[in-house]
Amino acid sequence: MIHYSCDRCKRAIDSEMDLRYVVKIEIQAAMDPPSSDEGDADRDHLLELQEILGQLEDETSHDLSEAVTQRRTFDLCSECFRKYSKNPIGLELSAQIGFSKN
Repeated sequence: MIHYSCDRCKRAIDSEMDLRYVVKIEIQAAMDPPSSDEGDADRDHLLELQEILGQLEDETSHDLSEAVTQRRTFDLCSECFRKYSKNPIGLELSAQIGFSKN
């Protein structure tokens, strides 16, 4: 029998009695296309490509793939899933009190 535990609170999850939630997160680097300049005809595209390839050679392939895409999977118990659903990116939620303007 496979034993599961919550990756947030570390509590054991009984797969026969408790609900187990699987949260999958995929993180991708956002790369905007370069802006087109009117001086585009004067650009040396081969030189720019050579410079980019030179920079990539300095990086290890693992470091480069980690910088572009990451995939993570987490098991959560019911209580931690409710908390995660309310605040998935972990923002500090401060109590907002409204005062009237007298």
